[in-house]
Amino acid sequence: MAGYRVERVRHLIQQEISILLEREVSDPRLANVNVTRVEVSGDLRHARIFVAPIFDDEAATQAQMQALDHATGFFRRHLAHSLDLRFAPQVHFLLDDTIEQGERFLRVLEQLHKDE
Repeated sequence: MAGYRVERVRHLIQQEISILLEREVSDPRLANVNVTRVEVSGDLRHARIFVAPIFDDEAATQAQMQALDHATGFFRRHLAHSLDLRFAPQVHFLLDDTIEQGERFLRVLEQLHKDE
């Protein structure tokens, strides 16, 4: 039963943060950020939110991460109002680099294929 609740809260947090980024946030640095996944602790007190920027610019990515860290209180307040939980989870934004890792893997495979 507890696993179901964690999964449900994880999905709701991902949905709420995505909506907030799309509709409520006025910071232009956060215009092109996608929420890729959310991990929630078993006690629902911490939420690790993985985001992936659309652009490959390193400076823009760093600015987006700083803006997300700065807006953590905003997101936590909205989650407290929208989720029916005893405690609002601490929100931690992390950069999701799985797309970049996949691209590197594909380049290595292509290189191996060419070498054969």
